[in-house]
Amino acid sequence: MLKRELKIDEIKKYGKIIENHSQFPNKTNVQFAKVISRNEVEILIWERGAGFTLASGTSSCAVASVLRKKNLVDNKVKIKMLGGELLIEIDDNWNIKMTGEVRQIAYGTLSDELIEDLNK
Repeated sequence: MLKRELKIDEIKKYGKIIENHSQFPNKTNVQFAKVISRNEVEILIWERGAGFTLASGTSSCAVASVLRKKNLVDNKVKIKMLGGELLIEIDDNWNIKMTGEVRQIAYGTLSDELIEDLNK
C-alpha cells in the first residue's frame, strides 16, 4: 500500500486551482486528508478566499463527515492540523460535535473609520 505524506507545497499549488475551478462558480474550500487510523486523520486546508490555513473547524467537520460516510473512520475521530487538533464526533443522525482547544491567535484594534462604517 502506498503511504503518501501530505505536502504543504501541494495544497498551496492545487488548492488555489481547485478553489477557482469553473465547477465551483462560488469557489470552494479544499482539504487534503490522510487517514492514519479509524480514529485519526491528518489534513491540510485551503480556505476559500483566504488561502492556505493552519486550522479550520468547518474543514475538520467536513473531512470527518466524508470519511465517516465512506466508512473509513469511526464516529469519533481526531483531526490533526498544523494549527492544532479537534475531536469530531458524529452520531447516528449525523449530528456533529466538535471539541478542541481555544487559543487567541491575534489581537487588534478597529479603526474609528471602520467602526463608523459598521454602524451605518
